[in-house]
Amino acid sequence: MASRQQDISDARAPTESLLAPVDNSLRPPTGAPNQLLTEQDVEERLAKTIEPPDGGWGWVIVFCSFGLHVILDGITYSFGVIFVALLEDFQGGKGDTAWILSIFVGVTLGTGPLASALVNRYSCRTVSIVGAVIGAVGFIISPYAPAMWYLYISFGVIGGIGFGLVYLPAIVIVSYYFEKRRALATGLACCGSGFGTFIFAPLSAYFIEEFGWKQTCFLLAGIILQCCVLGALLRPLPLVDNTETLEAVNQTQQNGKLSGETQGDKPKPSGSHVRSKVSLNIASISSLNNQHVTGHQLKQHIPLHRKDVFYSGSLHNIPLYTQNKADYITSNMSLVHSLHQVKTPQTNTKQPATCFEQLTDSFKSLIDFSLLADWGFLLFLLSNIFTNLGFNAPFIFLPDRGIEYGLEPKAAAFLLSIIGIGNTIGRIMFGYLADNKYIRPYRLYLYSTGLVITGLCTAFSSFPSHQMQIAYAALFGFFIGGYVSLTAIILVDLLGVDKLTSSFGLTLLVQGVFVLIGPPIAGWLYDATASYTWSFASIGGSIAISGFMLYFLPLLSRLQHKRITKHDTDMGVRIGVHSKQEIEDEEVNLKDSSAKESDNKS
Repeated sequence: MASRQQDISDARAPTESLLAPVDNSLRPPTGAPNQLLTEQDVEERLAKTIEPPDGGWGWVIVFCSFGLHVILDGITYSFGVIFVALLEDFQGGKGDTAWILSIFVGVTLGTGPLASALVNRYSCRTVSIVGAVIGAVGFIISPYAPAMWYLYISFGVIGGIGFGLVYLPAIVIVSYYFEKRRALATGLACCGSGFGTFIFAPLSAYFIEEFGWKQTCFLLAGIILQCCVLGALLRPLPLVDNTETLEAVNQTQQNGKLSGETQGDKPKPSGSHVRSKVSLNIASISSLNNQHVTGHQLKQHIPLHRKDVFYSGSLHNIPLYTQNKADYITSNMSLVHSLHQVKTPQTNTKQPATCFEQLTDSFKSLIDFSLLADWGFLLFLLSNIFTNLGFNAPFIFLPDRGIEYGLEPKAAAFLLSIIGIGNTIGRIMFGYLADNKYIRPYRLYLYSTGLVITGLCTAFSSFPSHQMQIAYAALFGFFIGGYVSLTAIILVDLLGVDKLTSSFGLTLLVQGVFVLIGPPIAGWLYDATASYTWSFASIGGSIAISGFMLYFLPLLSRLQHKRITKHDTDMGVRIGVHSKQEIEDEEVNLKDSSAKESDNKS
């Protein structure tokens, strides 16, 4: 048994990569693109799979993702500079003008299910290029706005959809090229966010001073189109021939045991069978052999059916990954689920799913409302509501407040650059601390304390001194960087990596809704009081409350008496975990319950 686990743990590529696009030689014959494949056809296509390189072209992917974050987040978080110009041009209220970025960010987050369905059906490369074009179109038509409502549609809706279609591929593609070095790779890629804010704030200020906000929109549209170049480099992973793996699988299906195990007096198979390059989900392949699959379905790339795709931390923090890598892979991939099929009433045969059906399936995988039964997750969502009521407001109002305090427009815009510098440092530092073995058990408190400090700094930031504004911008950027970088990690600590995709999808939904209404509320407070003091006090209070309530999350999880099994802890659950003996007792109870259910059915 020990040798069996050792052999399996050497597997290298994830199961879902079996569904990556294949070359023309693997397509069905011309004229019958969707003809049903036999078991032999399925096995021939499964014989070629993907191996994550953990380097090589993966570093090009990291560079491209970094560049996409620079452009996307740089333009988004430097909107405060354009905000000042729009106030002067349209003479609108600060609350009404703030709707532009609120709609933009809300639509960007809300595009997640659509972007995931398109990425699953086509590829990260195609979706990012199309998204860049749509985003550029939104900026190109914005200068022709006759009134504020026009910008809600052109910049907010059209631009937001385009950015959402680029943003999701930029995140998930890195996870597919890296396993061992994923924490490093995702950290480097996401640092583009702070770097972009640092660059685009003064750049936008310069463009507006020289050309006006309308010409600036054209210039930014040209920069957005550079995402097409970066997106074109997001190529699929190279195919690897794994015919030997299939032979081992076939022997498994015939003998009922893994190759590599001795059976009576039978000789042990050669190491080439058991030390294959890819770990296959045996159960999934067995299920495939019992159904007909079309060539079109097999050549689809289904990235978001990998349950750890949003996990930015080190996989070595997941106990099952370190104990038995093959078991971890097969637990987090679903080969059969990703083969979208429908039966036609006329022929009763299975056909490839339509784009709408894939969109529905992607929405279901991203949004699992059954998780709302978990009290701890409900509290986490409530915390995110308060966080996102205030998260984007400083990026919008800080330059305008700086000008009111007597700063030059360029100096006021540079406050956003300082936020970008602090954000970059904060993401790196919080990511490092979260992986530290001494701090790892307490990273929920690291996360919540960062939010409390961010909120308090914001609430008491209304000092007209230039030095105090610089200090606030640096602190806000640093601690809010921890919120961004640790959100997915805290979700894994709470629910496990196997529930990350669905819990993260619900979290993004909540963020998209409440980031939509937060900045306008702060703007209306200014319109009512003619001062930013109460606006920033409300913003800061909301963020501080969001962090403070998370201190009670472990207690709430325990009060619910939630069943935490060994599988949960193997998948990374830490919050609310009971003693080892309680977990073992829970395992016995679950087995007894399952046995009773089986007896009742029989």
